[in-house]
Amino acid sequence: MPLAHAIETRRVITVRDGVTGITMDSLIQEEPLIIDVEWPGGGAHFTTTMRTPGDDFALAVGLLATEADVTRDDIHQTRYCVGPGNVQDYNKVTVALKRPITLNAASLRPVSCGWCGAADLANRLVPTGTADAPPVLTEGALFALSEEFAHRQKQFDSTGASHAALIRTQDDSIIIGEDVGRHNALDKAIGHAVLDKIALANGTVLLSGRAGSDLVLKAARAGLSHVCSVSAPSALAVEIATQAGVTLVGFLRPGRFNVYSHPEGIAETYDATRALR
Repeated sequence: MPLAHAIETRRVITVRDGVTGITMDSLIQEEPLIIDVEWPGGGAHFTTTMRTPGDDFALAVGLLATEADVTRDDIHQTRYCVGPGNVQDYNKVTVALKRPITLNAASLRPVSCGWCGAADLANRLVPTGTADAPPVLTEGALFALSEEFAHRQKQFDSTGASHAALIRTQDDSIIIGEDVGRHNALDKAIGHAVLDKIALANGTVLLSGRAGSDLVLKAARAGLSHVCSVSAPSALAVEIATQAGVTLVGFLRPGRFNVYSHPEGIAETYDATRALR
């Protein structure tokens, strides 16, 4: 399978105020990715997920980091598979590990979604939490992150059809993941950090879609202390954030945002801490 482009251009018909025309439009690509895992003496199929081609190694590693506690030191190699006739298959990735891992039913799910196919949902509701002494962010820092986010979404600028996750770490590193799937976008960002050995502990992530419970849990497992979204969180997301010690911010827009858990993580809302207890 040849390497696909993330964005495809096609001719489309437009209708504007009753006037029909023809123009070229950019469409985001969506293809399946098979992720296998191998280790000395063994291996297994991990998952098959729909994704936007590109950053496939980061996506695979990000999933393994949040689903199976795989670290950069565990990884020997990431590679695309070679099929019959020595043809490289860019829709199949193998992550070679230095040690065996346990892949339970929750990990072997059909799509890149935190809950889909999960057999042990109750166990997955127990977050690992973040590192000690999480930072206190200012309103200005949140608005600056939102502005940075707007300038970093290259696929969305071209297609209007991609999700994004932007992580700012404690040392001010910026990591962006973009994909047609909102879970994939976060996994790609986390995967880049793991591969580049960038510490995520007490970092902040901004999500392009709603803050679902699965994304908040994924962020908490990665050690992020602040989860922000341009849209709303779910009730379960708030519950998980509260349990995990994560400051959850929703509706982050120019000049406004809501805080749903641990307001002590935002300097100007520290005095409102009791209101959310």
